[in-house]
Amino acid sequence: MDPSRIRNVRDLLDALDQRGRGDEAKSFDEAVWKKLGAEGTILVTDLSGFTRLTRNHGILHFLQIFRRCENACVPLISAYGGTLLKQEADDLIGVFPTPAKAIVAAEAMILALVEVNATLAEEERVGLCVGVEHGRYLRLVDDAFGDPVNTAFKLGEDIAERDEILVGASAYAKAKNEGFDFSRFAVEGPRERESGGTLIAHYALRLRKD
Repeated sequence: MDPSRIRNVRDLLDALDQRGRGDEAKSFDEAVWKKLGAEGTILVTDLSGFTRLTRNHGILHFLQIFRRCENACVPLISAYGGTLLKQEADDLIGVFPTPAKAIVAAEAMILALVEVNATLAEEERVGLCVGVEHGRYLRLVDDAFGDPVNTAFKLGEDIAERDEILVGASAYAKAKNEGFDFSRFAVEGPRERESGGTLIAHYALRLRKD
């Protein structure tokens, strides 16, 4: 397949059969990045409490709560300038033009879930874990691939704790350089955590309670 015709994951996988080696592979890669390369910020959310809720109340009960969370959070992605790329299990993956927009969207999502939780019994409440990273990646209509995607997933799914926004080093530096006001958060970092054999540099943001 001609790299210029790649639109989705299936197209990309089919095209890789023709990638070849050496100079041929280099030319293929350059064509793919020219067609699909993008710079932006990836946001990945994950819900805490999945195992507990499913074990105690069943999968349908958890999915009902997730649906409430989805209804509260998905509109906030577009409200703050992002695009919902896809939903995977109980994760939401959004793409934003800047880290600042992704961070304020994450803040709004956490506050929205505080309201959702207020209607639930204590043992039914869930929390949001968020990972954010900025960089260059491959953007398809149904998915994205690249370092910022991998880092955002590790931060949101593997490292973040409940109601925590973990911002990758690149996203934090860009937001700071562009004048984002981090004083609205309690910030911890820089810090490093291991995930999958890789040290992930990041900053931890929590909403201030005062």
